[in-house]
Amino acid sequence: MLGEMGSLAKTLTLRTVQGFCVIGITAALALAIPRWAYPGLYPDEQGWGGLADAMGRAFFDFDFGVACGWVGCPRVGDMWLRGYAADVWMLFGTVAIGVGAGFALGLWCAGRADSRRARVVERAAVVLYCTPAYVIGLGVLLLFHPTFGTLPLPYFFDAAPIRASPLSSPWDWFRSLLVPWLVAAAPLAAMCLRLVVALLREQEGTDHVRTAVAKGVPHKRVIRHHAGPFARAATASLVGVSAPIVVLNLILVERVFAVQGFFVHTAKATGRTGDGKQDGLRGGTAPSIDLEMLVGIAIWASVFVVVLSFVMEFALLRLDPRVRAARHV
Repeated sequence: MLGEMGSLAKTLTLRTVQGFCVIGITAALALAIPRWAYPGLYPDEQGWGGLADAMGRAFFDFDFGVACGWVGCPRVGDMWLRGYAADVWMLFGTVAIGVGAGFALGLWCAGRADSRRARVVERAAVVLYCTPAYVIGLGVLLLFHPTFGTLPLPYFFDAAPIRASPLSSPWDWFRSLLVPWLVAAAPLAAMCLRLVVALLREQEGTDHVRTAVAKGVPHKRVIRHHAGPFARAATASLVGVSAPIVVLNLILVERVFAVQGFFVHTAKATGRTGDGKQDGLRGGTAPSIDLEMLVGIAIWASVFVVVLSFVMEFALLRLDPRVRAARHV
């Protein structure tokens, strides 16, 4: 037991160090590219010394520069502080709903393999998996928005963006995130459902499952209690390797539903105006994109990818004893 715990601690420590390395490399690239591409904008930050100084300000002083694409040129760090909580809640809700619903529906479909309802759910999962998250979001708006939707659904859509806290105004906080959660979680739930169904159907031919069936255990109970545990580790592994896709969907969904997180600024930072057109050059020397804001968004996205991968790695170690044994060896 002590050896297994020591191996687990060693693995988690290694993953933590690797995560910090990934974030550091991402920050170095994000800060170096604009300084290399547009040296005239950073005359005092050229070479390795300039890059090291920029990274020091970013990580120790939380200074990513100012976002002059916004009125008044606010500090990127201040904008991050106003929006990071919504991003964290979006990630937590998306993963919880996507994994929970996908796994539960996968068990349900596997236990009713020959039913029409199970086939309908599986085909719906294929559609959700193949459809981009922003397309699903726009479709939801066109269907259910209380102002212009075909089937108006009040209370969950507002023309003005909502910035709320789960402590001060829990209802406004919940209704501002519920629909974005569901839309962002839909592709993840579809992936998990298809994986769980495939794995459980493979497990039906194994010895322990056939033994349970021969003893008269009901089929649905066999799926849940005998075959189901084998899909948990694979689901955690799938979510871990899909972390970049999950974060990308968060960015797209926050844009569609105007969630007041830090990622919502991505479209404007890339130089897109409200009418969908791209701005020209600023004064003929600088691109219309907000480089400092994009650097902050890139680093924040890398943190999300690393954290989600780390959590899924820990879940995999806890769920699959074979992985723990292999790491111990």
